[in-house]
Amino acid sequence: MYGSSPGAPRPFGASAAPRPTTLSARAMRRLATGPLDAVTLMRDVCQVDRLQKDAAERMAAALLGSHPEFVYLPSGHWALAMAPATVSGTSTQADVRERAGTTAGTPPVEPSPRLRDIAFAVVDVETTGTRAGAGDRITEIAIAQVRNGEVVDVYSQLVNPERPIPPYITALTQISWEMVRDQPCFRHVAPAVVERLTGAVFVAHNAAFDWRFVSEELRRGMGHELSGPRLCTVRLAKVLIPTLARRSLDHVTRYFGIDIEARHRAEGDAVATARALGRMLTLAEDAGATTWAELERLVSTPAERRKRTASDRRRRAFPLPADEDYIA
Repeated sequence: MYGSSPGAPRPFGASAAPRPTTLSARAMRRLATGPLDAVTLMRDVCQVDRLQKDAAERMAAALLGSHPEFVYLPSGHWALAMAPATVSGTSTQADVRERAGTTAGTPPVEPSPRLRDIAFAVVDVETTGTRAGAGDRITEIAIAQVRNGEVVDVYSQLVNPERPIPPYITALTQISWEMVRDQPCFRHVAPAVVERLTGAVFVAHNAAFDWRFVSEELRRGMGHELSGPRLCTVRLAKVLIPTLARRSLDHVTRYFGIDIEARHRAEGDAVATARALGRMLTLAEDAGATTWAELERLVSTPAERRKRTASDRRRRAFPLPADEDYIA
């Protein structure tokens, strides 16, 4: 794992900090750790999970191109134009390019971390509904920490959502108001959540769902914004288990012979997802992806495109698509 000695790379993973008030301020904070490609940068800055490369490049150019604080490098990465001062107290754009290893158009020199060296925080939340930005809240959160493919720690906590729990949610999760009314509100458990997410890759089954809820709760409770790398095990399964007809957590765990001790409860689902992640990371390494950069390329490789049918459009009109587990 990364050390903390002077000059050592920063820990690879998520972080939570006071929310910047503008998109350019978010970009400055994100680029403080080094150059990033447009897709990674715009996903974090704009808080979107899926973004095509050409769209990300247009967004980055529109957002950052007119600001002198940013520089577009020959490698296709964005960086801060004025990097931290050198020993002499000055820094130029040429210095930025040289430190980034992009003078000749090559990628940044800092190596991508090996998958076996990365800490993964596998998150599952139970909620009062599906709309993180429209009043729905977390009722339970679990974080299973994975290192070298093994679950090494599990944190689980019921949360008072400060609003009623709909009966159909109670029927699904077995979490009732009586169970949570004396539990802490999210703002009280937020420090423990941030501690377990910091320095780890955020992982979830349908990561966009859990990321949105955790981000919104951190914003509401602490005024902080969650940022950093994330990994969706639905998308990972789509690439690594192409013969699997559906990628719900039930189907993925059944494929690997993994039992879910308590379905639609945060701890049971998080631990099962973490175990499935360990199996899929082994498949990824067998496919030649041994670093984070290689895994990202593997997951982002577009599948063969086909014309969308009327059946596809009808299926996508439903709030819970059949091939994705939105309440994982």
